[in-house]
Amino acid sequence: MSSERLFEQVRGEIPYSLSHVPISDIREGQRITQCFLVKRKATRSTRTGDPYLELLLADRTGALSARAWSDAAQRYGGEFDEGEFVFVEGRSETYRGNLQLIVESIRRLTTTDRESGPLHGFDPALLVPTSERDIEEMWIALVALAETVDPEPLRQLTLDLLSENAARFKEFPAASSKHHAYLGGLLEHTLEVAEGVSTYAANNPHFGLHRGLAVAGAILHDIGKLIEFDNPVAVTYTPKGQLLGHLLLGRDMAREAAAKLSWPDPRLLDLLEHILISHHGELQYAAAMVPKSSEAIAVYHFDNLSAKLNMVRMHISADNTPGDFTDWEPNFGRRFFKGALRDD
Repeated sequence: MSSERLFEQVRGEIPYSLSHVPISDIREGQRITQCFLVKRKATRSTRTGDPYLELLLADRTGALSARAWSDAAQRYGGEFDEGEFVFVEGRSETYRGNLQLIVESIRRLTTTDRESGPLHGFDPALLVPTSERDIEEMWIALVALAETVDPEPLRQLTLDLLSENAARFKEFPAASSKHHAYLGGLLEHTLEVAEGVSTYAANNPHFGLHRGLAVAGAILHDIGKLIEFDNPVAVTYTPKGQLLGHLLLGRDMAREAAAKLSWPDPRLLDLLEHILISHHGELQYAAAMVPKSSEAIAVYHFDNLSAKLNMVRMHISADNTPGDFTDWEPNFGRRFFKGALRDD
């Protein structure tokens, strides 16, 4: 579902009079009465066997872990699902150095709940993380890059797959969490990787990279996520996604599209498929094969670079720790420098 369709679905249906406090501005000890997007919902048990809800709530500025303990979990657990907008009452607290929300009540926003009337001026776009870059501008840039791919069968294959999957490619995130986990994130990440690979191949001819193969592989490396994922607003995994994963799904998409074209050298398609199934770099990181070509190694490293720098950027943008360094980032196991450098 595109962001526009999603927003129109709920625009004008929110009956609660509230001012939204962005997640990035929430501090310990605040009373919270406002709307969020539910990105994840799971039922857990305490050590004593009491059920509780483990949630990940989101708005445009980030995500916040939340817990609904036994009474609230039993009372409200059936009142909402992942991917829905909810109204939450609770309080913020810090647990083991991390901010979280203790939920006292939570319910989905529906068209039938209109006791106090719709909230005029409320924009559900506040609740959905979205790429800060213009979607159409990124798409035009990606297609233009695909048009530079040689030879002709490889260019046609890349353009065909982009054309056939344009709507989903523009709206899907690149991941359920971690990096580029917002609407338009897959397109943003793919463009970063493809532009990086293209520029590097052009500026370093002594490495002998086949630029067309490397760029096509970069553009298509994550296309399998369009089958692996469901619901771009709050990502869940399809059965195929769970069983096969996006590396093999993307390989199958490329293979099916390639069957319609003529390949003077069939090894070119084999090398493209190799990039798609090896771009995670290591078997321990779910690669189906370690990279065995220069082009596959290039795509792997630019994919990793784009993901890592996005994670750092998101962590720094959400950090409110005083001083030149952020709070601890558990994925990297370090704090990051965020200070401003003087240019004079």
